[in-house]
Amino acid sequence: MPTLGRILVAAWFTCVVLPVALAADQTTAVWSDGHTAALSDEELVRYALASPGAGYPEAAQKAKLTGTGLYELQMHLTGKTTQVKVIRSSGHAVLDQAAKGAFMKWRFKPGVFLSVRIPVSWSVNKVRK
Repeated sequence: MPTLGRILVAAWFTCVVLPVALAADQTTAVWSDGHTAALSDEELVRYALASPGAGYPEAAQKAKLTGTGLYELQMHLTGKTTQVKVIRSSGHAVLDQAAKGAFMKWRFKPGVFLSVRIPVSWSVNKVRK
């Protein structure tokens, strides 16, 4: 099972989609008791019941689209993701839609989070032979 959205797609290119902790952007959560705190990838995975990665859209691969977005997942007390907001766009609607679609499938242990903000970096790297 891929951890935290890491996806490798091999064809002509290797495409990597993963949440990354940047200096200004890190994964943060609003816990069910109302406090806010930064989370490591390991902490987030500990509370995740399902965290499927976003596939790199074919059109984005062909166009070699890259970017970094920030997405906020809203949770029901059951742990189901009920809404995904684009806090900062990756710069490409196709990448934002792929992230939103994947994040809507995320599930967490019940009663842990009210919301989680996750940065995602999209990049296309040539495979070296």
